[in-house]
Amino acid sequence: MTSTNKKSPPILDPERIQFVKKIESKKCVFDALTALLIKGQKEVTKNEVFDALIKREKLGSTSIGNGFSVPKGHLPITNPRAAILVVKKGINLGSADKQVTKYFIAILLPEEHRDQYNDMLRELNKALMLKGVPKSIIDSKNTELLAKHFDDLLYDESLSIIADDDRKQIKDSDTKNSKKEIE
Repeated sequence: MTSTNKKSPPILDPERIQFVKKIESKKCVFDALTALLIKGQKEVTKNEVFDALIKREKLGSTSIGNGFSVPKGHLPITNPRAAILVVKKGINLGSADKQVTKYFIAILLPEEHRDQYNDMLRELNKALMLKGVPKSIIDSKNTELLAKHFDDLLYDESLSIIADDDRKQIKDSDTKNSKKEIE
């Protein structure tokens, strides 16, 4: 893996965050998330994004508890991108903890490197379930602050997973070299 000083584009841009008082249905949630995710990109269509999110949701609810739902989709895109929809009144999605879901974080991921991104999402889900998002950030409705918080969290998770993967590859390489020396 080559190291460069160029940082990838932000996963979550402030223009892809929306605060609403109420939303009528799960379909309306996915419509709103789709509209946010297609802003400023030309790689995939609105229908492709909506279909990818719904396809994943049909496998099982993406509501992870603690008021969060993290729908995702893998598409032929260059970089991951996210959108957040905050619904003040929330919507009942039947989450295991019986809380209404207020925070929808939709993530589109490149089809390549699925395992790496799935590990990143697993860590993100764990962090959201345990810590949530500081209430002060949500209450401020400051999209730039919220975007920075999630972008930092997502990049931290992805970088730690990449680092873990690199360490595993180095360890595997060292083990193979040790075996060759013994022979």
